[in-house]
Amino acid sequence: MKKIALIPCLLLFLFSCQSKSKIIDQTNSGQKEPYFKPGFHYVQQTPDSLRTPEQKELISKIQKVVLENTGFENNEMIFKLSREEFVAKGIPEEYYDLIQKDLVNNNEFFKENNIQNVDSIFKESKAFK
Repeated sequence: MKKIALIPCLLLFLFSCQSKSKIIDQTNSGQKEPYFKPGFHYVQQTPDSLRTPEQKELISKIQKVVLENTGFENNEMIFKLSREEFVAKGIPEEYYDLIQKDLVNNNEFFKENNIQNVDSIFKESKAFK
């Protein structure tokens, strides 16, 4: 049952905002940038049934790294790896950028909806290990 609770949490985290909508650039320049890097094919955009073994392995690796390195501070999600540490695990840096954007989106969602104790919700879903 706890595994079932983890799946929506991971999906919310990894694949939030799958549309091609634009977000505000976090450098406060006021310019907008595309959510996905133009010209880069993200594996989650390929249907499960059409993924190659390499793509399936990459998704599995991303999920493991995200699960092991996501934490909470002051009721906000944080990612504990630097870009260099993330890339050293064999994952393209475009996914690091996507994770950072997802964290911003998730934290905004938590604030806008006054969701408290986010860390305990995550720990409960992670407890099946």
